[in-house]
Amino acid sequence: MNILKENIIEKLSMELKPTLIEVIDESYLHASHNHQAKKGGTHFRVKIISKAFRNKSRVQRHDIVHKILDYELKNGLHALTLNLSDIK
Repeated sequence: MNILKENIIEKLSMELKPTLIEVIDESYLHASHNHQAKKGGTHFRVKIISKAFRNKSRVQRHDIVHKILDYELKNGLHALTLNLSDIK
């Protein structure tokens, strides 16, 4: 597992206490148009189920994740595809 993926999982787990977290590196899908993606660690698909998202809009949920991963987004992480939901 690459270090960025580990950091994403650790930070989101610590802050959101999810019942489910999945982080998939999809950088290879963007290698044709993003030179850095060939190395991996630039594009991730993230699925989280957490009570932290209760009564939050989709935009608010995305904002929460982006704030937690602010450093990563400013230092190499190019894109996130987010699937964020509350515990049902």
